[in-house]
Amino acid sequence: MTKLKLTLLMIVLTTSIVNAQVKLSGYLQTGVNYMKNENVEKFSFQAKRLRLITDGKVGEKIDFRLQIEGFAGIKGTKNANGQKAFHIMDAFATYKIMPEFKIRAGQFYTPLGYENYDISPASLETVDFSNIVYQIACRNPYEQNYVEYGRDIGIMFIGDLFDSGEGFNYFHYDFAITNGAQQLKDDSNLMKDIYASINVRPVKDWSIKATYNYGGYTDTATNLDNAKMSRMVVGSWYHNPEGLDIRGEYGMIKSHDDKATEFEQKGAYVLIGYHFGNFLLTYHSLIFSLDACFFN
Repeated sequence: MTKLKLTLLMIVLTTSIVNAQVKLSGYLQTGVNYMKNENVEKFSFQAKRLRLITDGKVGEKIDFRLQIEGFAGIKGTKNANGQKAFHIMDAFATYKIMPEFKIRAGQFYTPLGYENYDISPASLETVDFSNIVYQIACRNPYEQNYVEYGRDIGIMFIGDLFDSGEGFNYFHYDFAITNGAQQLKDDSNLMKDIYASINVRPVKDWSIKATYNYGGYTDTATNLDNAKMSRMVVGSWYHNPEGLDIRGEYGMIKSHDDKATEFEQKGAYVLIGYHFGNFLLTYHSLIFSLDACFFN
């Protein structure tokens, strides 16, 4: 199968309303998609992403964000005619008690890996995210076995510790408790998703990150309640804005209930790039992707 994706245009609009302490921003990504395999051959112009973002402050310690996706084309977000629809991505507030302890509540992106938490589509080095995001961070095989946006509703505790004095902290942590049903959905059982993530930064341009997630869900295939599942992503990133850029991640998702649908997936990628002024030359490689799914 050959697949070609080309990003042609990005439009960025930023407007600040100083008195209200609100910032309106957004971007549009368009492109061309060509696909050919043994079953289909197609060519299409695309409106890939249209993000509308509102960031604001309430006093000195409370920030909030509302982000809307204007060309949501994933399963479950299209209308009856198959047209892409508006979709709420982020709707959360963060109470910054101190740098070492902040509280975030609402619908937010989960801290599972670099690409889902630390990088936005506007700053991503490639056109699409890796399968670490699409198959692990943005997918729940029990409740909705398709790619979503890696968001969930809940509360998260965030902290930055050990200030280096050079514009970064040596240690960052995230601990989240969420519904586990992903965005825009109430929980269907008593269990909650738990995320524990740490990011260690020995020097300014290099960090090491590890995140573990565990939760219970309703298995729609077997109607079993509180079916257990875990996810894990570990990685490292060397990022010099004026030079070398190397990032790699390994992730897995696995069921833990013999009476429910069984699945286990693993994957890894490596990205290598170099910054030439405002340009970034990259090489992106999927090292491996292993899938095993069994249905009772």
